[in-house]
Amino acid sequence: MGYSEGMTPQRHQVVRWRPPHGEDAAVAADARAWARRALPGLLAEPARTNLEDDVELLVSELAANAVLHAGGLGHVELHCTGSELRIVVHDEAQALPVPSPSVAPDIDHGRGMLLVELLATRWGVRPHPGRGKDVWLDLPL
Repeated sequence: MGYSEGMTPQRHQVVRWRPPHGEDAAVAADARAWARRALPGLLAEPARTNLEDDVELLVSELAANAVLHAGGLGHVELHCTGSELRIVVHDEAQALPVPSPSVAPDIDHGRGMLLVELLATRWGVRPHPGRGKDVWLDLPL
């Protein structure tokens, strides 16, 4: 069952997940599985078609980026705020993510931020209180 105009998600619901070891290569798979399990509990109604897949893919990509390029994954948050879902991934680095202008088809990495640009209505980066940064994106519900 997909999302329709008459359905209203719960407002301002937030869930957070912290990996036991944020620098482990398996953390992206763990983050993806957590997001898939947590998402239904944030919504008052069933999600729109493909929302679960989009969330799973984007959480996995951002978590992998945190591990590979940013010193490790600190935590992942899902925020349900009215008509949008915000994904926030905290990592330990100050360096900003940069979408690759093009990636050769035979390369199996380097498309994470391009996927973010394609699927999210908006995204950005903000300094995290203390250290590191939060990479966030919004998806329509």
